[in-house]
Amino acid sequence: MSAVPASSVLSTSSVVIDDLRRQLLRSQITRTDRRVVSTGFERLDGLLPEQGLPSGAVIEWVSDSEGLRGASIALCCAAACLKDPGALAIVDTLHCVHVPALSHRGIPLSRLLLVRPGRSPQSGQVSEAELSQAQRSDALWSLEQLARCSGVRVVLAWVDRLSSTAQRRLQLAVENSGVTVFLMRPQTALRQTSWADLRFHVQSVPRPVTADGRGPQTVNTVSHIAVRLVRCRNRVQPQGQILLDYNHETGAVSETSELAGSATTAAAVG
Repeated sequence: MSAVPASSVLSTSSVVIDDLRRQLLRSQITRTDRRVVSTGFERLDGLLPEQGLPSGAVIEWVSDSEGLRGASIALCCAAACLKDPGALAIVDTLHCVHVPALSHRGIPLSRLLLVRPGRSPQSGQVSEAELSQAQRSDALWSLEQLARCSGVRVVLAWVDRLSSTAQRRLQLAVENSGVTVFLMRPQTALRQTSWADLRFHVQSVPRPVTADGRGPQTVNTVSHIAVRLVRCRNRVQPQGQILLDYNHETGAVSETSELAGSATTAAAVG
């Protein structure tokens, strides 16, 4: 058996080390190459430290009702994120997503991936309370896998309960993939510990009445939504709230006029 020259061993080791160094450098570039995308709402951008939503982040939208108001805002933000390459993946465990309506929110259906884990195609819409543990586990597994996929730009999912371990796994997944995850959470989530980069609280607030004591003509079709930043990893005490208009007929979300916004904000805060 012939001996291997020491110079050859050193040369091979040097090649391996150089290759590992290049791999580590590429991974570091991937993790730190974070983009910031405008939400599409100027005042909402103003609440954020980077004036937009960061990629490779977990963002929670906590709603005070089971309606789709929080999801409507998140979908508007998702449409803005899709200006970059990649797909929007929706984990629709509750079967509450009406696909044709998404195109009116600026979502290209050719870039939509709809995942409905744990239920047959014939199943109708369900509530979070009706989900079994197996269905919750399937939804969480789907969420984690999508969060690791670099071909996905944004993942949107409804999650009522999430352990600290699951939150940490999700956080590590998006830090490596650059995927942005939107979690739609119920009001009870405010009592739970959050690992999210950003957490918004979405609440319905009454529209202002006119001098004659009656509301505006659009009172039955349009309502105000207060969006408050309650958690930000880059701030010790995040502060700020904006108002948006939500159209019940179309699901469209728009910025409230300055006059109405200031009056209603004062009432809501007071």
